[in-house]
Amino acid sequence: MKVGALNRRTAARLVLLSWAGALAWLARREFGKTESDSIAEATIRLSPEAHFYSVKAGRYQIGYASVTVDTAVTGFRLSEVLALDVPEADSVRRVTRRTELNLSRSLRLQSFQRTVTGGGLYEEFVGRLEGDTALALAKRDARDQNPVAWTVPIPGDLILPQVLPYRLAFGKRLGVGRSVEANVFDLATGTVNRVSFAATAESTFVVADSAIEQPATHRWIAASYDTVKAFRIEHQATGTPVVTWVDEHGGLVNTEAALGVRLERSAFELVSFNYRQAVATEGPGNHRTVPAMTSALAAGVVPGADSGTEYSIASAPIERFLLPRTAWLAGGRQTTSAEGRIRVDGRRPPRGDSTKTGYLAPAGPPIDAAVVAVAPVAAGKGSVIEQATRLARWVAHEIKPDPNPAAPVLPGHVLSAGRAGAEGHAELMVALCRALDLPARVVSGVLVQQGSVYGHAWVEIDVEGVWVAIDPTFGQAPASGNLIRVAVGGGGRPIDLVPLLGSARFEPILSAR
Repeated sequence: MKVGALNRRTAARLVLLSWAGALAWLARREFGKTESDSIAEATIRLSPEAHFYSVKAGRYQIGYASVTVDTAVTGFRLSEVLALDVPEADSVRRVTRRTELNLSRSLRLQSFQRTVTGGGLYEEFVGRLEGDTALALAKRDARDQNPVAWTVPIPGDLILPQVLPYRLAFGKRLGVGRSVEANVFDLATGTVNRVSFAATAESTFVVADSAIEQPATHRWIAASYDTVKAFRIEHQATGTPVVTWVDEHGGLVNTEAALGVRLERSAFELVSFNYRQAVATEGPGNHRTVPAMTSALAAGVVPGADSGTEYSIASAPIERFLLPRTAWLAGGRQTTSAEGRIRVDGRRPPRGDSTKTGYLAPAGPPIDAAVVAVAPVAAGKGSVIEQATRLARWVAHEIKPDPNPAAPVLPGHVLSAGRAGAEGHAELMVALCRALDLPARVVSGVLVQQGSVYGHAWVEIDVEGVWVAIDPTFGQAPASGNLIRVAVGGGGRPIDLVPLLGSARFEPILSAR
């Protein structure tokens, strides 16, 4: 009996020890995991999918978009397409921006490629992660041009806005009240920004899942619907306040920028076929009313000499959180009020600049040798503002304005071609300033003049801590007070600006004296 009791006691101890060991192993396995390990395990459930979206400026559809996720040998491939129709004569010209992202199993960025095409335009921006500390980048502005390549250091893990919802979903961090900060790489500017993403609400959406064609009208109507649980995420990844709703798996349901366009998920036929039929029937009239659909250069409009103006900015977003939200436009010579007003004062710019102050700006592309050689000749001697003024006038005189979408943009190509759009003028001037160690940046926004709103790009020069606006396209120093800066970096073409301010209305209030 004693021997048996000992055996039972020993067996019980062994069971308890085994159980404790298993718990310890499980604890080490679970609590010792990194977030990347957890995401890599969870993404086994991430299957190929494609979603389609109507792109709306106010109540008008002006294009369509799609997001596709495919599996690859080493991870996933995420493709995002934005197609925008720009008025041209009695029809429209389609401009398409395509972004391809290659991701690891843990949804970490491995490489990207962004192309912009349409109307002869071709731009390509590619990048590849080198280890955990560097990003190799290359740009070209024509198919037959050699790319300009450079490498920049990065601050650890790097996220693109398109990927973050998937990281939140599969990292089990997509819940109301949860927030996360991430280093976000902005493909429009080539800069890294520390951005906060906050999940603020949960709701259910009913979206069209399939459609059928009506024989009599040849229009498509929804045939079935899908009920989608979604989470509301607020962020400012593009420099503009944005509200994005994503489903439980990180897929985009809809998104809306403060003054910009709204993307709404729907069936492909409704998004594409009905829209094409409407454009063919109604023409591009609705598109012409959208701010920045036409550039100032293409319209042949020269900015007025106004030194300052005050505007009322209005929009009617579905997400009421986005009203009036104009504080993000403040900085440099622009000041804003809670009533949705903005004042541009070209004579006495205030100190400080709230625009993208959190950006971690990596080194830009190398300066072309020809640009380095001509910079001191064009700038001459004198103060920063004197040199900048001479540079702006030199660029305006030497570089012929060219509204063609295919006009060169990269500084070396602009200099050799002797022609460019507003983007090319601005890029060349910034390169000339950099060659002389003058702090400068490309900015873009709108020209509000003669009752219309045109897209444009110009330059800001740092003069003793103040960003002074200068327009090298028209040789204006300072730049016209009718110009409102919307974005730092990026271009002033419709594909760049319409997503940021396509639903806005700008009304002049008072000209500064």
